[in-house]
Amino acid sequence: MEEIFVKEWFSKQLRQIFHVYPQASNIAIEVIDLNHPVLEQYMQLIQKKWRLRLATSAFVCIYHDAKDNQWEATFICKKNSVLFELWKKNDEVIAYETYK
Repeated sequence: MEEIFVKEWFSKQLRQIFHVYPQASNIAIEVIDLNHPVLEQYMQLIQKKWRLRLATSAFVCIYHDAKDNQWEATFICKKNSVLFELWKKNDEVIAYETYK
């Protein structure tokens, strides 16, 4: 269930913010451990503005568009909502957001 929510969130954000229109079948999604070293690195970047104890899961979504750009987003979630998202385009961090 959460994977479906995250995939839909990823698609919506790509469309509304970056004007990229993915097909859901072309989006790869992976569950990652909340203690993954990459997540710890991101939390240092934003000075740990979210609370790990609220988090229930973390995901990475990847989409390759028609212009051969790779869009990647890391999401830290609690039940059916996003606490933190970090966006990369072609391996460069381009945006992040924290939510309450």
